[in-house]
Amino acid sequence: MNAPGWVWLAVLAAGSAGSVLRYAVVSLTPSDRAHPPSPSWPTGVLLANTVASFVVGLVAGMPASSTGRLILTVGLGGGLSTLSTLAVDTVALWHHGRRGAALANVALTVVLGLAAAVLGARLGRVVGVA
Repeated sequence: MNAPGWVWLAVLAAGSAGSVLRYAVVSLTPSDRAHPPSPSWPTGVLLANTVASFVVGLVAGMPASSTGRLILTVGLGGGLSTLSTLAVDTVALWHHGRRGAALANVALTVVLGLAAAVLGARLGRVVGVA
């Protein structure tokens, strides 16, 4: 991509903000990590991924420059969301015999993420017209 240096820095800053926000959500949510010996429900990761889907949907629904979309979706949304932690938490649940919870984790993440993106896009269109 042939973007000016300030765009790269803006994506970096937005990504950093998203990552710090994800860390805060995961750290402050009870039963937030699926670590042995008894993995718990990864509520914080589910919440972070759902909020990220809403943010990206919101931006997609609003009239914005391609640069603004890039900064907010790739930067903020990308920093806030985490597929890798979803995968690790799901595998931990599965390996500890919580197969139903593992499958529910994936299903809920997909369903809530899609619903949040749709809601965000609809709200973005309303806000963008006002």
